[in-house]
Amino acid sequence: MNTMKQLWWTHDKEIELRDVEIPSAGPNEVKIKMAYAAICASDVHQVEQNVMGAQPPAPLGHEGSGIIVELGEQALKAGYKKGDKVTMFPVSHCGMCENCKNGMPQYCKNAVPTGCFAEYVVTDCKTIYKLPDNADMKKYSIVEPTNCCLRALDLSPIKHGENVAIAGIGGIGSIMLNQIILSGATNITAIDPVPEKRKLALEMGAKYVIDPFKEDVIARAMEITGGEGFDQVFEMSGSPKAAQTPINILARCGTAVYFAVFPPSFEMPLNLHSLYMKEGRIQTVFTTQTIMHRSINMIDRMQTDKIIGHIMPLSEAVKSFEVFHQSKYCKILLDCSKP
Repeated sequence: MNTMKQLWWTHDKEIELRDVEIPSAGPNEVKIKMAYAAICASDVHQVEQNVMGAQPPAPLGHEGSGIIVELGEQALKAGYKKGDKVTMFPVSHCGMCENCKNGMPQYCKNAVPTGCFAEYVVTDCKTIYKLPDNADMKKYSIVEPTNCCLRALDLSPIKHGENVAIAGIGGIGSIMLNQIILSGATNITAIDPVPEKRKLALEMGAKYVIDPFKEDVIARAMEITGGEGFDQVFEMSGSPKAAQTPINILARCGTAVYFAVFPPSFEMPLNLHSLYMKEGRIQTVFTTQTIMHRSINMIDRMQTDKIIGHIMPLSEAVKSFEVFHQSKYCKILLDCSKP
């Protein structure tokens, strides 16, 4: 049996780099030799908090890039070939359940995860997207989280000149900050307790930063916005301690965008009268497969040299979750060519 390395969520709060059989591609599938896979906070929270109803055992990883090395008959008919550089959506969808038929394949009832913290991945050809022939595979490993950020802006578009704040400059937060900088927002303010991440936010183009551990966030926000508050606040940290902040610093008729995945048991107290008096809006974000091509197009406009903070070999996949908790880097990549 030919084997490969793949990271698995084996038991509650336990992960293991396993030797598993290298899969073969079925008729409508492709086998991808993974180049890079990016760690998402939801990967970690899946293991530690069972977010999105996930349960072990399951392969981990859903952001990545690679090269097609084998493909089935239907994939050939779709126009793919060996050697194509590709990225993928996190799960395959059946196309037959009611959610798929209603144009929401991201909610497919029969979805199968890719498990791309591995040397090879086999997935349905409906989930893959061709990259430019000259694509830098490191940069294009973050297409999927970029896709989620574009989804956020589609759901809550930023008007030119609006005051915008973002809380949490981690992996996904740095990608979202990049999109905010490109959006026409003003007085862009990054809120993060980690000095290195505040410094990075300024280097990327934020105008102001706030340390929530040492500063009065509400007072500072009102100072920055002339007492009006922020028109849009993007909550990217997923920290229960920070959950109330977007509402507190929101301007009249503003939108608090809750992007991060919070612990399933967390319930945020909400003063509806206060929100009513602001005519404020709360928007959450999941994902959609319909804008993956746009997300691929965005990569060349992104500050990937700043967003991608650390690269580790696949052999250190278990350790990478520990490094994630150090909150030192934005995006951490696994080099899947180094098993």
